[in-house]
Amino acid sequence: MSDAENDLAALVRAEVERQANPFQIMVVSSTREDGNVNLQWGEAIINDVAANQAYNPRAEGDVVLVLNHSAGWRVMDKIGGPVEIDIPEPVDLTFGPAAPSADFVQVNAIYVKDGAIYGQTGEGPGPGPGDPSPASKPKPVTLSPSSVAAYRDGRRSGSRPAQGAWPSYPHPYTSIFLYGSKVAAACQGKTVDTMQVRVARTSKYHGKSGKVRPHLGLHNETSAPSRTPSLNNRWDGPGLGMGDAKWITIPSSQAARLASGASKGIGIGASTGKSKYLIATAGSGGLKITFKS
Repeated sequence: MSDAENDLAALVRAEVERQANPFQIMVVSSTREDGNVNLQWGEAIINDVAANQAYNPRAEGDVVLVLNHSAGWRVMDKIGGPVEIDIPEPVDLTFGPAAPSADFVQVNAIYVKDGAIYGQTGEGPGPGPGDPSPASKPKPVTLSPSSVAAYRDGRRSGSRPAQGAWPSYPHPYTSIFLYGSKVAAACQGKTVDTMQVRVARTSKYHGKSGKVRPHLGLHNETSAPSRTPSLNNRWDGPGLGMGDAKWITIPSSQAARLASGASKGIGIGASTGKSKYLIATAGSGGLKITFKS
């Protein structure tokens, strides 16, 4: 069976089960910016489902109770979800009658405050309750693109960001987010810790119902060229459902190129295919940058 036939069969099975039982247990495939959610029910994806206010916060992977009523599906509340355990880094604590071997530093005094332990290894008083840290980090920076340009068939095609194309219309999109010299200027004299780009998928139906990965890359343009620019240093982001948005971490090597000015901006682009076609929204392309020093 083709992908389209499999999708139709899954939806038909879901509809039969829906009519047989008003309550069902489903999994949140992705959340949407409008507050609704996209649900996964077996093989079927059910997009744009409203939820009670009691179900808040809402997160991908939540197991939820869903009611079928006259207006359609509605999420009642969360009944479970993936468990994430925060395991602290282990500390090797050893006691003994003799002095330790080399590479240890002798601590002159120990200070404790709000669960934190400070070991004084040099001369001078311990840190006061309001003292700043020895080296403060630069503040994080958020940047918006100066403009957005979309291309297909080798030439400019508006400013709606998109990638790929529907198989029956094989004219795939490539789109770029333009920042001029803002990224390099924001990073000048600093060491980048993390850099993220925001990609938001439109809630209007297109491509496949389920998640589509944005295919990202770097470009060397400071203003929109007339012909399709090339994308290099490619990587894939996480899958986005209809109406979903995510801040996607840029790999360290690509972030270093943006920070140094070796690359000027970010783009999305893919070949023709149902699983690659993605239309983004005007809120895409924002950058978040944090610094080590």
